[in-house]
Amino acid sequence: MRRALIACCGGVLLTGCMVGPDYRLPEVKTPSRYAGAQNHHNIAPPDDWWKVFEDPILNRLIKEAAAFNLDVKQISQRILMARAERQRTLAAGLPSVGGKLNASQRRNDFITGSGGANNPASGGYFGNSLIDIIQSGFDVQWEIDPAGGLFRRIEAAQASVEAEQNNRRAILVSLMGEVARLYIDMRANQQQIAITLANLAAQEDTLKLTSERARAGLDSQQEVAQQRAQAETTRSQLPAYEMAARLDVHALAALLGRTPDTLLYLLETDTGVPAAPTGVIADLPSELLRRRPDIMQSERELAAATADVGAATAELYPKLNLTAFLGIQNTKLSDFTPVGKSWALAGGFSTPIFNWGRIQANIDRTHAGQEQALLAYKQSILTAFKEVEDALVTYQKEQVRRAALQQSVEANALAVKLSEERYLRGLTAFLNVLESQRTLYLAQSSLVASNARVSTSLVALYKALGGGWQAVEPDNPSP
Repeated sequence: MRRALIACCGGVLLTGCMVGPDYRLPEVKTPSRYAGAQNHHNIAPPDDWWKVFEDPILNRLIKEAAAFNLDVKQISQRILMARAERQRTLAAGLPSVGGKLNASQRRNDFITGSGGANNPASGGYFGNSLIDIIQSGFDVQWEIDPAGGLFRRIEAAQASVEAEQNNRRAILVSLMGEVARLYIDMRANQQQIAITLANLAAQEDTLKLTSERARAGLDSQQEVAQQRAQAETTRSQLPAYEMAARLDVHALAALLGRTPDTLLYLLETDTGVPAAPTGVIADLPSELLRRRPDIMQSERELAAATADVGAATAELYPKLNLTAFLGIQNTKLSDFTPVGKSWALAGGFSTPIFNWGRIQANIDRTHAGQEQALLAYKQSILTAFKEVEDALVTYQKEQVRRAALQQSVEANALAVKLSEERYLRGLTAFLNVLESQRTLYLAQSSLVASNARVSTSLVALYKALGGGWQAVEPDNPSP
């Protein structure tokens, strides 16, 4: 961009005379590996990470969200605005050409210093003349900034375009992660409903049995009331899970740019919680700086802020103003035949002398903005590393917890069976049956929640690694 503009300007301005700091990518120290990564490989995670769950419905939802989400569409318009601003900045530094057409009539009275009868006071009257002037042609104006302020403004505008592009990528990463999280949560709520219904059916069977034993005089109404209370408590959980699943569907529809009722068909199927793979490959930490779009956005904002410093500093230096006119003219309003050529050239320098500290204040402001952008860039990197480490730890530890819960469910299922058999034989109190049923239900519910948490922690990990936007963005997006 810079070289092309210099060639267009005839080589008048050189990059070496640009004032202000030249941008250099800050050096950031990164760890050699993630502390939470059990197995380290120098292999990038998949771009289309959602396919590891092997769920066609999830694949389709993410594809539609990337295409129709309104937040993505809004940021796409901001990219167009940034590109237009870049073009406007570029055009402001090039010569402007305009058409010009002037028509005028002028009267001149000619008098002499000698006396005369017609004009005694002035010494004599010679005559008068009407002069017509029609002039048409082209005006050219060009302000040249030898300090390179124009180039700095173009640098800032280009960096702003790239920052908006990375902002769109960051929104895509968050969008895909949220779609996957909501989908997993919806399937988990459906599983909770299924578990609740299964436990409710078993508890109602026990209620019928205790009622028959009470009528036969083998149990008291206390056992019947206790079992009924247990069943109704379990039943009370259903509306909460049904409501949560419905709200998940509504949220998914909004992310896909749809009305809430358009995705209710998802509740008609129950494919289970998408299962996460047991092993995850974490890339080198240094690669995170090139994959996370929010980090790349912060870096481009820092580049723009650095260029703003140079643009503000250039206001301290003189500017060269060139104007030119080239056209034709005649001397009769009724005759447009040109009788002569007309041209004019002018040039001048303008430089600030006294402006009450306005320029220096603007320079100080841009320096502060540059420092703020640098701190924001460093903070984005620290946040990214934290999110990756958090997701790795959560993913690994939740798998250990899930394995323990699986064992707990199996043991509690056996405990329910044994307690019911012992109760029917009169070897244990009915309270043991109630307790074993309650414990089994809680263990099963916790296992479903753990399955969902393993999957959502994997989603969080891929999101923290900055994956997803590569699979939906064109290979060569417009700059």
